[in-house]
Amino acid sequence: MRYSLAASLLVSSAACAPYAPLPVHLETRTEIDSRVANVHVTFNEPVEGELTYTYGRHCSGTHQLRDAHHTVARSNSNSESRLVWLMPKDAESGGCLSAWDSNGALVGRSEPQRFQTVKKRDLRKRDGGIAMTQDMGIDTWGPWFDGVKLLENKEISAVDAEAAKSKEVAIVGGGMSGLMTYLVLHQSGLSNLKILEASQRLGGRVHTEYLSGGPFDYSYQEMGPMRFPMTVSVANETYNVTDHQLVFQLAAEMNGLNGHDRNLSVDFIPWYQASPNGLSYNNGFKLPETGMPPTLAQIKQNASLAAPAPALDETTQKLQDAITKITSNETMMIEIATNMHKAHKDFIVNGLGGKGGEVWSEFAYMVNYLNATLNQTDIVVGSSADSSFWNSLYDNVYFSASTWSTIDGGLSRLPLSFHPLVDNVTTMDAHVDQVEFLDAEQRVRLSWKQKGAKDAAYQNATFDYAVIAMPFSKVKLWRLPMLPTTIKNAINNVPMESACKVALEYKTRFWEHLPTGPIYGSCSTSTDIPGVGSVCYPSYNLNGTDGPASILASYASGDWAVRWLSQTEDEHVQYMVDAMAEIHGDVAREQYTGRNNRRCWYLDPYEGGAWAAPTIGQHQLYIPEYFKTYSNMIFVGEQTSYTHAWIASALESGVRGAVQLLLELGLVDEAKAAVDKWMARWIEV
Repeated sequence: MRYSLAASLLVSSAACAPYAPLPVHLETRTEIDSRVANVHVTFNEPVEGELTYTYGRHCSGTHQLRDAHHTVARSNSNSESRLVWLMPKDAESGGCLSAWDSNGALVGRSEPQRFQTVKKRDLRKRDGGIAMTQDMGIDTWGPWFDGVKLLENKEISAVDAEAAKSKEVAIVGGGMSGLMTYLVLHQSGLSNLKILEASQRLGGRVHTEYLSGGPFDYSYQEMGPMRFPMTVSVANETYNVTDHQLVFQLAAEMNGLNGHDRNLSVDFIPWYQASPNGLSYNNGFKLPETGMPPTLAQIKQNASLAAPAPALDETTQKLQDAITKITSNETMMIEIATNMHKAHKDFIVNGLGGKGGEVWSEFAYMVNYLNATLNQTDIVVGSSADSSFWNSLYDNVYFSASTWSTIDGGLSRLPLSFHPLVDNVTTMDAHVDQVEFLDAEQRVRLSWKQKGAKDAAYQNATFDYAVIAMPFSKVKLWRLPMLPTTIKNAINNVPMESACKVALEYKTRFWEHLPTGPIYGSCSTSTDIPGVGSVCYPSYNLNGTDGPASILASYASGDWAVRWLSQTEDEHVQYMVDAMAEIHGDVAREQYTGRNNRRCWYLDPYEGGAWAAPTIGQHQLYIPEYFKTYSNMIFVGEQTSYTHAWIASALESGVRGAVQLLLELGLVDEAKAAVDKWMARWIEV
């Protein structure tokens, strides 16, 4: 269902009056549901001199230039072009668009335009392009796509659509946000797009490691994102997790573009988030009858088998209950699931306890507002003390999902599907680390050195616009002194979370044949062995009998992911080999093939971290900055989105960045079409 404005401007084309043929043809080609639109101009024959385009109430032949209600644009162009039509709030229904030559003679007239009720709005102008800002009608804290219907240009002007679509645009980074930006711009008709990728692969943090063979030999693990939440059940109702639907839509789009080629297809299979036979190995305890740790199902039947939870005193328990009530608020959970963008705005505006948006860290809220002691707060929040409640709210919804999906053959098949589309426009090994704005030319210069060439000179290329779709930690901005401090801080100061994963390969899927019952998929096995974190079994090729298979022996984030950096890869891997044998028994040591992979994202030369982790206040402060175009640069990536660490976050930012550029170029029709295709269909209000 499309997002609709409470009060909108509806324009329809009536049957054309029997005017004599005129040299200039004026028309609108899309439904106009706001005060901004593209008017398409076609010249049936040349007209000399400056043309004036107007809108007036009357459409008769006696209507003259002086009778116009307002001027739409002036232009000397005789090529097919567009106007950015900004409709004043007092424009009346039933008028026509007209074109006048330099002598005031009528040379073009549109069909009548009929208005319904118009939402009054203060239209203002801005120098330097179209502003996707709060003042200009763009809701940077929530449903930004609503603002596309309320945009305005810097001045009343004509747009050469062909020239606009021929602008040279660099997309710096071939991760999911960069690829999504490319797709939207490419499908909008931009013809001079270039992707500059620092590594030799597409996908960025989407990284499937194939320990043996290829995708359908089924011995792989996800060293980056792993899964997609689909539905969540709240108050006995099931809701789609709508922002993640963007992933499924993209996969369907790429499958169609690739003619459903099996070698490139992106097909979804269930991801098993939980298994009743997941093991709980704590305090070294194993059941004497099986020699195995108890399963979750056994603990459910006999709670005494569980590791004892620390007893909470009455006041600490009340604090725990209060925080759980906040993070599991059913109304907020439903809103996040059905419209994450609107939920984000509600959180920023209303906040907690009537105190506004991201004012509180969880620690500060408990100590300063709930008057909890430091000890109580430490017990309740632990390592999440400096987290924003917004992070806890959306993560609680996502990880409460009742159904999940993953990609058959690995998530890397999603960026793989882009290769036929982008290979001819992609330069690999272009590790851009310097950006400069050439004021005289109004162009962006990007510079990089060829990988491995210590003494090589920088390679340079200039573009009309650059979409920065790479981790901000990799961009050097000292050549951009004109950038305001806020955007510099937004780029330089947002910390990155650390995560380390270790994948181990085994000769068979022994975990599906344990004496305590088969473990099919899931990350249900837990342990107090330090530094292990989550243990995840594959959700693909269940009960497969051929060839080796792999498990994610360790998924650690936060403090432990940093601690592991002090260990060599061999030491880290051997620790996990030993830990898996301790949990599962000797079968794990016997079945280990010796093949493994460790990925610590802080060590990745192209990413520098696993996902963005803005501190309290940064999220609210910086998001509006990402909606501004500075020195012909637009910034995208999951770090610029409302949520972090998910593929959907990167894709959403790519759509926003593409729409932002389309609006900068005056391509309003294309911007609205992109929003309607990629965003509006998932929003329901």
